[in-house]
Amino acid sequence: MTVNDTRLVEYRSLAATPSAPGWARRLVVETLTGWGLTCACDTMRLVVSELVTNSVNALEKVAQEMSPQTPVVRLRLTAAPAPDGSLVTVETWDQVPSPPIRRSPGAGEEHGRGLLLVEAVTTRWGWYWPARPLTDGMQWPEPRPDVTPGQIPPGAKATGKVTWAQIHHQWTPHPPQGTRTDAPTS
Repeated sequence: MTVNDTRLVEYRSLAATPSAPGWARRLVVETLTGWGLTCACDTMRLVVSELVTNSVNALEKVAQEMSPQTPVVRLRLTAAPAPDGSLVTVETWDQVPSPPIRRSPGAGEEHGRGLLLVEAVTTRWGWYWPARPLTDGMQWPEPRPDVTPGQIPPGAKATGKVTWAQIHHQWTPHPPQGTRTDAPTS
């Protein structure tokens, strides 16, 4: 099946550990390759790495409040037909209601560039508080329409937040292996 046929979706839950970004990168590459979207792999690998890292770091700060639960990051990767290509979206959910903060670190700082990178390589990105908690059933919740941006709504501690990013991928089918595309025509 190719992305031209239908909307494709992959879900995964990852333990919020330092190895989670690596697992997320592998999942993205395997999934996009299986969908025939290998040209989107490099960009989405970078994006998912940054979003999952942000979630893991945020959860690290509140993990003690959550015990005995092991914090998780839930991931949804989708690809849908778009004019002249496909729209590839990655979403990460975590139990921390605080929105992600886009920083402008100084030249000597080692951290804080993740969302700047995401912004630079994606078509668009953002975050939202879901209308209900995300459970193991993987029914992805819709955004809350009643929320004023900048104010953490009541119940957000139970629902966490979703951070997402999209890229528009030009659909350019690759010729079969061994086919020359520069051969002269008669």
